[in-house]
Amino acid sequence: MAAMSEVRTLTARKNHRCSWCGEIIKFGERYSRYRVWIGYDTSTVKMHPECLDASGEEAREAGGWIEWTPGEAERPRKEI
Repeated sequence: MAAMSEVRTLTARKNHRCSWCGEIIKFGERYSRYRVWIGYDTSTVKMHPECLDASGEEAREAGGWIEWTPGEAERPRKEI
């Protein structure tokens, strides 16, 4: 069974790699972070805000839950 923590929006104090698109989340940029528990495994997911939105949209279209491989999705373009 899978569980997920609350999504927090933070400011990067160092560079991170986005779990969704694989691009760098640069120092000073805002990003979203949450934890996932699947069975006995725990992971921390860090994403650009637009990548979090894209993953959420894919999950909604799939009925609420999707499996994905970190770094294999394309980063969505930010709307200005």
